[in-house]
Amino acid sequence: ERFVLSVGTLQPRKNYIRLIDAFARLSGSDDVHLVISGARGWLYDDIFQRVKELDLGTRVLFPGYVAEADLPSLYTLAEVFAFPSLYEGFGLPPLEAMACGTPVVVSRASSLPEVVGEAGCLVDPLSVEEIAGALQGLLESLDRRSSLAKQGLAQALRFTWSSAARRLLDLYRAVV
Repeated sequence: ERFVLSVGTLQPRKNYIRLIDAFARLSGSDDVHLVISGARGWLYDDIFQRVKELDLGTRVLFPGYVAEADLPSLYTLAEVFAFPSLYEGFGLPPLEAMACGTPVVVSRASSLPEVVGEAGCLVDPLSVEEIAGALQGLLESLDRRSSLAKQGLAQALRFTWSSAARRLLDLYRAVV
């Protein structure tokens, strides 16, 4: 089945309520599900309540925590990865999704624009309309998904452990 994926602990800063509201606004996508994978964090009851209020219980799925070894399969199978977080220290899940060839929709907040670069759809995390529009656009356009998937793979290659180590070493040399 077709699905939009989001990965992260269930908590307010992940902005899942707006993501659910945006998902509810998608037109012509009754065959698409929203899968929100992550352990329960704090203040998560409102997330489940919103799904119930919008009568999306059969279309919004919460598999809970997914083991790290299984995440690449989820990323690869998803049509789109959505991460409208209000705040992130780095934003590893969008990078993982891009490395699996999945197009991403992320918020313009905190570090996410740097992580995703031009390889994803950046949205205002406070705008349900922008989130819905980006999701709708990607779900409707195979060409756009393919283009972003290709760009995402290239962007993900910029963030390797060897690259990070090399930059850290360069920084140490500059300081010394």
